[in-house]
Amino acid sequence: CSSLTSDGLQLACLRQTARRWCGKAVWPGQGSTRPPRRRERPAMASMLASPRCCVRLFHGQRRLASSEATRRFTRAPPASTSPNKTKTCAAAASSHPRRRPATAPDCPDATPAEVRALADFITRAERLLVITGAGVSTESSIPDYRSPLGAYSTGFKPMTHQDFLRTDANRRRYWARSFVGWKRFAELTEPNPAHHALATMQREGHVWRLITQNVDRLHHTAGSVDVLELHGTTHEVVCLACGDLTQRRSLQRQLAELNPALATAADAAGDRATASSSSSTTLSSPILTPQMSPPFLLSPPTPVSSSPAPLPVPLPLRTRPDGDVELGGEAVADFEVPLCVACSGGLLKPNVVFFGDSVPAPVAIAAKAASKAADAVLVIGSSVSTFSAFKLVRDAAARGVPVAILTAGETRADSLAKLKVHTLAGKTLPRVLEALQREALYGY
Repeated sequence: CSSLTSDGLQLACLRQTARRWCGKAVWPGQGSTRPPRRRERPAMASMLASPRCCVRLFHGQRRLASSEATRRFTRAPPASTSPNKTKTCAAAASSHPRRRPATAPDCPDATPAEVRALADFITRAERLLVITGAGVSTESSIPDYRSPLGAYSTGFKPMTHQDFLRTDANRRRYWARSFVGWKRFAELTEPNPAHHALATMQREGHVWRLITQNVDRLHHTAGSVDVLELHGTTHEVVCLACGDLTQRRSLQRQLAELNPALATAADAAGDRATASSSSSTTLSSPILTPQMSPPFLLSPPTPVSSSPAPLPVPLPLRTRPDGDVELGGEAVADFEVPLCVACSGGLLKPNVVFFGDSVPAPVAIAAKAASKAADAVLVIGSSVSTFSAFKLVRDAAARGVPVAILTAGETRADSLAKLKVHTLAGKTLPRVLEALQREALYGY
């Protein structure tokens, strides 16, 4: 239970979910549902009082719903069909192409020759430096800045370091937008196949160093280790006075306590946005579709009254690359932001490199050392428009190090690349990984 609650899963939510399932009496370890008998009701009550049993009940329902959905979507083969040619619907669904999120551009798939060229490029390197950018996370429904579908295309202007420091109103506006967008950004986004493929490549020894410009920590969630975050992360908060570093989840709780009205409105807007846009903005399972999701994936929508109270949070929620959302002045005018607890007065800032700011010296030194020692550089999902990333590629190319680029669009380093593949990383890296593993097993 402690590990679950530390990740944000509250015990109260578990108990509420368990009570909702009491009518089915899904007992842990059993594979069927039935109404609870009279003699079993005291045991059910004791289960709801026990945190551990609530967790077991939660996972029991999860396994049961998954198995029921699998049975529902798996058809028996026709009698006249040859066993060698039989393919269940579940297997067909798993091999079906992933749905492309609205935040990812439409690109043609990489050709077999391009996949083979990328695999050969990785195989030849002994110290491969991988630099990733926002294009890796667009397939996790996180928009980027510079692509045709990015935030800049809608006229969005990100907060600069100078603007953040200039006035209290600017800081209130940033933290209010970030507070509302945090649940969707941190909780409802998941690593996509590109993140998982890179994590596997790193475990198998193909990736020597991994530098990311992203602030979402999806590489960590996928299992990558020793990731150098060139532009920081929104999952940490730093005090500008004393330098104290804390976790964002602690600040999120403080912001909710100081701004209960906006917290309630944000939760309601987030639930409605999730229910209405889950089919287009979240990654669906190959077997469980959003329309047929079991209770542990999507709660029943809350009935909306005929005259709902106006919310200061607009719908739809338009998430930005750093996790904040668009809000009007009404929602941020009275927003309260706490000060640093360690020094009792310092201003709090997300531990990210805003536009107009510079990369911290220790991070810049580590990135430069990695670029200097690498014998190959692979840029994935990045236009390397920021100089902090571009100079890593430029310095490596100046030493004669080969450079390859896998991204959907033009980059600042196209003239330096010996190999350029124009496609989405999430659709290509799993194929590259398969080629690497096949070569390791069979030699071709």
